[in-house]
Amino acid sequence: MDIRQIEYAVTLADTLHFGRAAARVYIAQSAFSTQIARLEKEIGAQLFDRTANRVAITPAGELFLDRARTILEQIKSASEDAAALQTMRERQLRVGLFHDAAGELTPLIVSAYRQAFPEVELSFCELTMIDQVDAVAEGTVDVAFLRTPLHDSRIRVAGLFAEPRYVGLSEGHRLASRSEVAIEDLIDERFVMASPRAPEPWRGYWAFDDLRGGPSRVATTVARVWDSMTAIAYQNAVDTFPGSATRLYQAAGMVYRPIKDGTYATSAVATRNRNCPAHVDAFLQVALQLSQTALSAVPGAVPIDQAPAGTPTAA
Repeated sequence: MDIRQIEYAVTLADTLHFGRAAARVYIAQSAFSTQIARLEKEIGAQLFDRTANRVAITPAGELFLDRARTILEQIKSASEDAAALQTMRERQLRVGLFHDAAGELTPLIVSAYRQAFPEVELSFCELTMIDQVDAVAEGTVDVAFLRTPLHDSRIRVAGLFAEPRYVGLSEGHRLASRSEVAIEDLIDERFVMASPRAPEPWRGYWAFDDLRGGPSRVATTVARVWDSMTAIAYQNAVDTFPGSATRLYQAAGMVYRPIKDGTYATSAVATRNRNCPAHVDAFLQVALQLSQTALSAVPGAVPIDQAPAGTPTAA
C-alpha cells in the first residue's frame, strides 16, 4: 500500500465514478481501476460495490476512508510544517522587548533559539507602554516579551513565570526606610501612571486599581519605564515593578522595596493570534521550555500556578 493508492480511494469516494476519479488524478481509467483493486486485495476487504450504473461505498470502505482522510490530512500537515522549518534560513525574527522583558531568562531564551535555528536572523526593538500590544498585533514585531494582564483578541499570550512585585520610591520618601511595604501603605500614594493610550487593564494593574476598586491618585503619566523612574526620583511619586527590573535597572535618587502582600508580576511571550510562521512558533516553544528548565536563573521567580491568588495569568 502506498500513499497514491489511498489518495485514489479517497478520490473515488468523492466522485463515485471511476472515469471522473481517474481524470482528477490524471491517469487512465484502466490503471486507476487496477490500483483500487490492488488496494482492496492488500487490505483484504472490498471498499466499493461496483455495478454497470453506479459505484457505492461498502461499510468496510466507510471505515477505511474515514481513517484514510485523517492520514492524508496528517501527512499534508507534516509536510507543510517540514517545509516551513526548512525555509527558516530565509526568515528574520523581529523580537520586541518591553523594559526588563523576561529578566535574566531573556538572554538564555535568545541564545537557545539562536543555537537551535542559526539560519534565522534576529533583530530587536524596544517597546513602550503604548505600542506594546499593537506592535505584535500589527506585525511591527513577530514576538514580544511583555507583562500581563493583556486582554486583546489579536494576540496570543503565553505565560512564562511569575515573580514578586516591588514599589519604586524616592530616597526621601516616607516609606523608603522600611525593608518592605504593604499594599495598604501605597493605596493613597500618588502613582506614576502609564499613558491613557496604554492598554487596560494592564495600565491600572500596576497602580493597584484592581484592589482599590478605582483609579489611583496620579502624579504624572508616562509612556516609558525610564520616565517613570525619573518621576519617582524627582517628583516623589511611586510605581510598581516586577522583581527583575529591580536588578537590571537602577536610577539615581530611587530605591526599590518589596511589596509583602501583593500579587506577583507575570512575564509572558506574545505573538499574533493567527497565521504565525513556524519560526515564530518555534521561538515561543523555546521560551516556554526554558521557563520550565532554567527558571532558577530568575531570583524569586515561580511557575505561574504557584504564585499568590490574583496574579495575572497568560491573558
